[in-house]
Amino acid sequence: MNKSVAYMAIASFLFAMMNLIVKYLDSIPVSQIVFMRSLVMLVMVVALLTQKRIKPFGNNKKLLIFRGLFGTTGIAFFFYTIHSMPLASAVVIHYLTPIITVVISVLITRVRIAPLRWLFFAMCFIGIYIVKDFDDRIEVVPLVIGVIGTFAASAAYNIISVLKKTEHHLVIMLYFPMVTIPIALVYILFTGEWVWTSTANWLLLGLIGFLTYFAQYFLTKAYQIGDVSKVSIISYLGIIYALFFGYYLFDEWYTPIVFGGLALVLMGVIGNIFYKDKPTQQ
Repeated sequence: MNKSVAYMAIASFLFAMMNLIVKYLDSIPVSQIVFMRSLVMLVMVVALLTQKRIKPFGNNKKLLIFRGLFGTTGIAFFFYTIHSMPLASAVVIHYLTPIITVVISVLITRVRIAPLRWLFFAMCFIGIYIVKDFDDRIEVVPLVIGVIGTFAASAAYNIISVLKKTEHHLVIMLYFPMVTIPIALVYILFTGEWVWTSTANWLLLGLIGFLTYFAQYFLTKAYQIGDVSKVSIISYLGIIYALFFGYYLFDEWYTPIVFGGLALVLMGVIGNIFYKDKPTQQ
C-alpha cells in the first residue's frame, strides 16, 4: 500500500468515526455540536499558525470569509441529516460533493463537458430519488437540507481551489471555525439550543473537533502526494463504514431496491471521478 492510499484510508476512517459520534449524540443540538467542533479546531489551528509564525488573516479575505460561510452551512446541514435519516443515506448524499462541485464549476466557467458525465450526474440523482421513494425513514425536508448542504460544501471546495494558489492551507482552515463560531453562537443565543450534558458527552464533542482536524490533515497529505482520481476512490470507504455502523450500532437496515439506489449514486460519483481526467469530447 503506497503512502497516499494509506493516508486516505486513515482520513476516511477518522471521518467515519466523526460521523459515528455525531449520530450517537442525537440528543445534542446540531448547533452545539458544530460550535464545539469549531472551537476545538480553532484552538488547534491557531496554535499551529503561532508555532509556524504564519500571518493568520491571509490575502483574499473576502473569498476566505465566503469559504467559511459555505463550509459552515455544509457541515451544519450534513450533521442535521445524520441526526434525521439513516447514517449511510446521509453519508451517500454528502458524497455527492464531487458531482455538484463539477456542476458548479461548469456553471461558473461555462466549460463544456462530455455527454457521458451528464449520464453520471443523472445516475446520482435517480439513485437519490429511488432512496427517497422507497425508504419511509427519509422525509423530504431532511433530504432537501442534505442536498443544499452538499451544494454549500461544493461551493466551499470550489473556493478552496482558488484560494490554495495564494493562501497557506492553515489560513484556509482557520477561516472555517473563525466564521462558524460567531454564527453558531448567535444561533444558539436566539434559539436556546444548548444542553448541559454528561462529562462523557462533552469529551465526545471535543473529540469530534480532533478527529476532523486530523482527518483533514491526512486527506490533504493524500491529495498532495497521490493521484487524485485513485486516491478519491479510497475515501468512499466511508460509505462501507456507515453501512456497518448503521446496521450493527443503530439497527438501520435497507431493502434491496434502496441498496440499488445507494449503489447507483456511488457508481455515478465514481464514474465521474475516473472520467474527469480524460479530454472533454466535443
